[in-house]
Amino acid sequence: MTVVAIVNQKGGVGKTTLATNLAWSLAQTASVLLLDADPQGSARDWGHFNTSRPENLRYDWLILDCPPGVSNTSADAVRVADVVLIPAKASAFDVWAATDIVAAVKARQQSSNGIPRAAFVITMAKPRTILGRQIDAALAELGLPVLNSRTSDRVAYTHAGNEGTSVIEGPDSTARDEILAIRRELEQLTP
Repeated sequence: MTVVAIVNQKGGVGKTTLATNLAWSLAQTASVLLLDADPQGSARDWGHFNTSRPENLRYDWLILDCPPGVSNTSADAVRVADVVLIPAKASAFDVWAATDIVAAVKARQQSSNGIPRAAFVITMAKPRTILGRQIDAALAELGLPVLNSRTSDRVAYTHAGNEGTSVIEGPDSTARDEILAIRRELEQLTP
């Protein structure tokens, strides 16, 4: 099972949106468990879940939707993850907020032969803006790669979340393509 932790100490960066849409995308071809570790419970309340409890739980993917802040939960998620995705919007606040998570990831990588693999994911991007180009450089200075794929600021994500579905199933092909591209990069990151 591949464990993916989606963490950032800043709230409102799109952790749950990324977690739910990636989980939905991966579930098209694999067995996925989405674990809502955020006390706010947004991922828990999203969608229509199969609540049956099979005796032998086996999953290909475990997606951890972590709470904002550097908490024991986030630290534990980094410790058990194979891959850490750090969502960040194109904002200096998001870059500054990521420094503690980056430090935790790097410390874990040093003690475990480079695991977890980690990368930033730009969320709610505003394409073709100076700010959009600057965020890549600012995040790269923190010493972790930035995925080429990103989510843009599209109403389709809000609509899918409100409906308990995913952009994978929705009419907005651009949003769907964004998530599928992130999924492909995630699959390349897996050890």
